[in-house]
Amino acid sequence: MKPSLLAIAPFALSIGLADTIRLKDGTEFEGFVISEEGGEYLVAVQVTKTIRDQRKIPKADVLEVIAEKKDELAYEKIKDLVPTPDLLELEDYDKRIEAVEGFIGEYGSSPMAKKASEMLKTLDEEREVIREGGVKFEDKMIPGDERDEKAYTLDAEIAASKVEKLASLGQKTQALRAWEELQSGFPTSRAYLDTIPLAIKLMQSLQTSVESQLATLDERLKKRADGIARIPEKDRARSQQAIDEASAAYERRVAQEKEAGIKWLSLDPFHKEPLNATQTRLRQEIQRLERLDTAQVPDGDNVWAESWETLSGSPTMDEARKAVSNARSARLPEPYLKKLEAKMPSN
Repeated sequence: MKPSLLAIAPFALSIGLADTIRLKDGTEFEGFVISEEGGEYLVAVQVTKTIRDQRKIPKADVLEVIAEKKDELAYEKIKDLVPTPDLLELEDYDKRIEAVEGFIGEYGSSPMAKKASEMLKTLDEEREVIREGGVKFEDKMIPGDERDEKAYTLDAEIAASKVEKLASLGQKTQALRAWEELQSGFPTSRAYLDTIPLAIKLMQSLQTSVESQLATLDERLKKRADGIARIPEKDRARSQQAIDEASAAYERRVAQEKEAGIKWLSLDPFHKEPLNATQTRLRQEIQRLERLDTAQVPDGDNVWAESWETLSGSPTMDEARKAVSNARSARLPEPYLKKLEAKMPSN
């Protein structure tokens, strides 16, 4: 009895595996040899993504049948899990480790199993560093104790890298929100000062966009209204309702952002008030930053390093208090002051 194409081929194709049937005339088919009958192969062929066919091919016409290597396909899915990107969390490592372990469990005898084992070793080692409070940043694993020692400077650099990444993706509003976090969290760090030119550039670019949207707003509103008026009456109300619902959803979102203290609001080209508010804020911030005398900003990184070194030794209580006081004068935020205070001598 012939194997059924419906029973065999769809299942095989659905799991992404296929043989290559190469004919002597150079023709190739992607499919499956279902059976051999005398001088012929019965082959399930994938004609298109959605169309499959069953064909009989004389064995005399076949140069070779190349079986797809399942281990190679499976390895393709995990091969880019190492090297890992910066700033992965424990759960991200767990997912990567699970995927590599799954490959090794199923294809332990594969030539790729050795590479997979090396990947697993790397992932396990990095995960242990993260578990102990470390971080991967700029392609370097930083152990927990080293991270603590450089906490203020390192955290500022990580925050700045987020700004730079969002800016590179063209996400201006999100980048400015990240920069606001950098500015409020690390106001005396070199990372903050170094990103000021980027922040100004982002603001100027957003300012150009906002001014253009405000200048054309009335025209676009009229054009939209005219377009709705031309819609057949039976569909007009539904179109207007969709616009009203989208508008209400946007207004709720902006209200939530204001309540959460978000300074850089989401923008919509048909809503004037947030555009006006953003335009005003952009002008004020660009002017403030361009006038900022960075020479008057305390060197928070240096003060942090000196205070940490003092408190990591055997300081007297007066020396410890002075170290914390210097950090406070350098406008280090409260979370970092608490880190320093935790290292003060008990007596």
